[in-house]
Amino acid sequence: MALLANSLLRPQALARPSRSSLRCISVASAPAAPNLDGQANPSQPHISVLLNEILGFMQPVNLKVYVDCTLGAGGHAAAMAQAHPEMHTLVGIDLDPTAHQIAGQRINSMARRDLACHFVRGNYCDVEPHLKGLPCGSLHGVVDGMLMDLGVSSMQLDTAERGFSFVRDGPIDMRMDPQAALSAEEVLNTWSEARLGQIIRDYGEEKMWRAIARRIVAAREEKAITSTKQLVDIVGRTQVPSKGGRTKGKQIHPATRTFQALRIAVNDELGKLEKALPAAISALAPGGRLAVISFHSLEDRIVKHSFMRAAGRPTPDEEYMTHGDAKYTLLEELERNAVASIVTRKPVEATAEEANSNPRSRSAKLRVLQKHA
Repeated sequence: MALLANSLLRPQALARPSRSSLRCISVASAPAAPNLDGQANPSQPHISVLLNEILGFMQPVNLKVYVDCTLGAGGHAAAMAQAHPEMHTLVGIDLDPTAHQIAGQRINSMARRDLACHFVRGNYCDVEPHLKGLPCGSLHGVVDGMLMDLGVSSMQLDTAERGFSFVRDGPIDMRMDPQAALSAEEVLNTWSEARLGQIIRDYGEEKMWRAIARRIVAAREEKAITSTKQLVDIVGRTQVPSKGGRTKGKQIHPATRTFQALRIAVNDELGKLEKALPAAISALAPGGRLAVISFHSLEDRIVKHSFMRAAGRPTPDEEYMTHGDAKYTLLEELERNAVASIVTRKPVEATAEEANSNPRSRSAKLRVLQKHA
């Protein structure tokens, strides 16, 4: 874990610092600080998704300690600090060093000298060791509010060199952490046709997975696949038409699901999410809330099931166990192990207005959980 701070201090017992003594830890210089309202402008590379909804769900919480597990450009974190003057500690976690630069300046520009900020370069799946290893002492178990905004950010999509976008030509990279070993280029050029087909089917939920995997292998035999444009050309038009000749469902770019599958595989996104959610819930203070924004059904399913387990409810996969003679034993055990309650009965989605102004929000789903007091 790399901590961006003035110095690494010996962990000590956590005590609330005085309002006059706290300072926001600086990070390297970045572009001009953007607005805090989540709206786009030339200096703001990322529009915060479901910002008003997040603020609304956190409004009842006495938010003294806040953790943004996916800091990004800092839009959610800055807005949260602005809305909660009682906040005295803010932790931002992100793998991307560019995110720390932009978010750091954004939050520092608020001139809240009573706010202690800790920017941690790391993955949210390691939230427990990150919170236990802070210079101010461990924050594990005292977090009042936490956010996970999953998936790739607009900031990363808009940078062609990162290789996440199928509308911008660049090296086919897709690493959230630029220093990670595995890249999409390696996957495309070394993995077997069967393995490629499996991730495109399972992670991309792509019906034409066999054809796409076959095309990738055939193309790389002629020339190594090194750019996003090459992959887009290889995928071609693969959407399945209906009997009437129209494409089923909403129109999306033919390469959307293949790019999603590669990104998930390269960054082990689903595995890290499954690891992160129980750790995040454990890190909450009594009455603390965890909000998670997901962007596709695979993520949302993991979040939904993790929240149900924490709330002492059987998941759809466990529903068959609630029938028969042993059902009461199971239900009693689940209820006995419950540590939280689900705040959002159904996932919250973007309003029509937000979906029109910010296309990324169209697939966003927000779920919120509150730890028992």
